[in-house]
Amino acid sequence: MIILLNIGRLVMVAWVIYGLLLIFAPSVVHKSPDQWSGIIQVVIAYSLGYLMDRALGLARRRRAKAAAVDGAPAETGEI
Repeated sequence: MIILLNIGRLVMVAWVIYGLLLIFAPSVVHKSPDQWSGIIQVVIAYSLGYLMDRALGLARRRRAKAAAVDGAPAETGEI
C-alpha cells in the first residue's frame, strides 16, 4: 500500500507541475492561456497530494506501532 501511495504522490507532483505550466507558460504544453483551469488543477492536485501524504503517515504510524508491539521487550519495571 505504501508503494501505491508513493506512486500516487509522484503523479500528484507531476499534476501540480502541469497546472503551474498552464498558469505561467501555456506555450510549453501547447495550450491556449487558461489560468483558471491551471489554478483549479493545481488546487485539486495539491489537495489530493496532501490527503495522500496524510494517508502515508497513518500507514507508517500503524506499521511502526505494530512493529513496536511485536518486538518490544517485556517490561520489568527496572531502570
